[in-house]
Amino acid sequence: MLKRYSIVNELSGVTLSFSSVYQLGDSQNIFSTTKAFAVQREKEFFLSSEGRFDSDVFNKPIELPPPNPRVTVNRLNLAPIKVNCLKIRATAFSSIVHIGNTCNVYMDSRVKNVRQLEGEAEYTEEEMEAIQEMEFPGVEEGETVEFIQFED
Repeated sequence: MLKRYSIVNELSGVTLSFSSVYQLGDSQNIFSTTKAFAVQREKEFFLSSEGRFDSDVFNKPIELPPPNPRVTVNRLNLAPIKVNCLKIRATAFSSIVHIGNTCNVYMDSRVKNVRQLEGEAEYTEEEMEAIQEMEFPGVEEGETVEFIQFED
């Protein structure tokens, strides 16, 4: 891998989260991965058993396209990489801000979104029985547990 200087006068970022990277200088390999399970509801309600990562969204292998052997690259990088000022608002979910050379990069971000809106959820009798039979760790018997009731 070709090496050269990376000169950065100023780099400012407001938010860096969820497996994101600010990389100044050369790197041989970058591997960045994120798994997120997001539940959005109109009313506040939480079940401790939510958020399992056994879905195909998280476990199914990603099919990468085969490399094209006809691609050829010729470079002549004599000068250093110069950056005066870089201002970044936010980076998240396996994103990278990289100033320099990189040989191999693999980035994987998998998010499963579940939205439960009032008036749109319908439960079968079996699902209602399963909800009623659920156990809640840390909740004493007879203690009130708040459920959202969806009405048509």
